[in-house]
Amino acid sequence: MLSGITTTAFALALLVQATPPAAGGSSSNVCSLATGAEFQAASEPDPRFKIPPGEPVLTEMVWGPHCDFDDGSIDLFTKKSPPAELDRVLELTKGGRTRTPVEGLGKKAFFTTVYPDDKYRRRGLIAVFLGSRILTLTLDPNNDEPLEATRPRLERLAKLVVPRVDGG
Repeated sequence: MLSGITTTAFALALLVQATPPAAGGSSSNVCSLATGAEFQAASEPDPRFKIPPGEPVLTEMVWGPHCDFDDGSIDLFTKKSPPAELDRVLELTKGGRTRTPVEGLGKKAFFTTVYPDDKYRRRGLIAVFLGSRILTLTLDPNNDEPLEATRPRLERLAKLVVPRVDGG
């Protein structure tokens, strides 16, 4: 499995704005929504290898805050038009070709993939609509497993994270 350093934020580098992370509660610091250990547990790594989780990295993106974990990421789309920004990011990452509804995560949630044809950056993604905001979680697949195998793990992780979002 690749580290958070070698995986990307699932968007082109041109999308990053070099602004400091916003201060405040969990809505602005998406890294506070989950721990590295929770992400690692969700990824169900090979039990033969015990690697302590790294520190998550907060970055401000054009759509809102992004947190990169070793095995995935959390984004909160809050700026401009969150649905349009999510569609734009999915198009840039060649993702979102299919959007499978996910039950139990609010009125509107779906599973899809990003970079599905890139063996080094491919990830599963769950998007959860929270009023005017959209929370996305991504998770790396284990080795060569199908991206769809990340869905149940993402659903478990989303059920932990969504209640932690302010106003979620």
